[in-house]
Amino acid sequence: MFRLSKVIFIILLIGGLIMLTSCREEKTVKKSAFEYNNLIGHGVNMGNALEAPVEGSWGVFIDDEYFKIIKQRGFNSVRIPIRWSAHISDDYTIDKNFMERVVHVVDKALENGLVTIINTHHFEELYQDPDKYGPVLVKIWEQIAEKFKNYPDTLFFEIYNEPAQQLTPDKWNKIYPEALKVIRKINPKRIVIIDVPNWAHYSAVKDLKLPDDENIIVSFHYYEPFNFTHQGAEWVTPQLPVGVKWEGKDWEVEQIKNHFKYVSDWAKKNNVPIFLGEFGAYSKADMDSRVKWTETVRKTAEEFGFSLAYWEFCAGFGIYDRTSGTWVEPLATAALGK
Repeated sequence: MFRLSKVIFIILLIGGLIMLTSCREEKTVKKSAFEYNNLIGHGVNMGNALEAPVEGSWGVFIDDEYFKIIKQRGFNSVRIPIRWSAHISDDYTIDKNFMERVVHVVDKALENGLVTIINTHHFEELYQDPDKYGPVLVKIWEQIAEKFKNYPDTLFFEIYNEPAQQLTPDKWNKIYPEALKVIRKINPKRIVIIDVPNWAHYSAVKDLKLPDDENIIVSFHYYEPFNFTHQGAEWVTPQLPVGVKWEGKDWEVEQIKNHFKYVSDWAKKNNVPIFLGEFGAYSKADMDSRVKWTETVRKTAEEFGFSLAYWEFCAGFGIYDRTSGTWVEPLATAALGK
């Protein structure tokens, strides 16, 4: 009887270990890029901060509390634009203090349960001379990939924001795979986001050549009509006149849907998820038009299954007033949907 009980005990023990192993395996089952894209959900860009020449020089310094505020409001993710190129030495080594600042910001975002996207933003030299500075982009990503290699899979990398100018589609299709290659050596399964060419314009999806990589998400940005979304913007030359309205007429809504369908059709053909990485209307447009446009773009993105990130949190396009510590309503609701 003792031997029989012992045998039964061993069988039960083995069975339990098998079940435990199975449970662990289930917990570590790899998500698809589409599932990760769903995790991005509704996000917001932490703009005008780390992509400025120096953080704070464009009026925004990222407060740790912002991530708690964003999470509590119901957002799922944050996209953090970063100007690494302003913080590298002659041998392209990233400044240690700047790297630690980025680490701190990423940590705070992740601690608040936000899917976090970091990119390379405003690498102006790359726009003008991609042959010379393409290898520098690769060097930068080699360091970023190494620094964050042990981070959770809710940290995503975005290779470069809005390739354009001399960084033509052909040049971009040669350069970004080199950056992806060094990322994959250190982060073989991490989600990597790739912007389409021509300022990430929706019409340029057809110009992006996709790699053989199942862990990528493709991103485009949407600011159409540009004379509405960027009216009065000081950095646009020539400056666009203020006073352009967006009324949500049937033809205006249909235009957005047609643009998004164009992206969606391409994405389905290529079996890749889509992230609307930026959309927003500058504060010099009237609030009623901004709300209608933002709500329409957000709803249309949802209809097509795109994840999205509003541009941006608390500056010229902002949905949060950092002075009063309150959300800008009804614009914030239009961007989030609740």
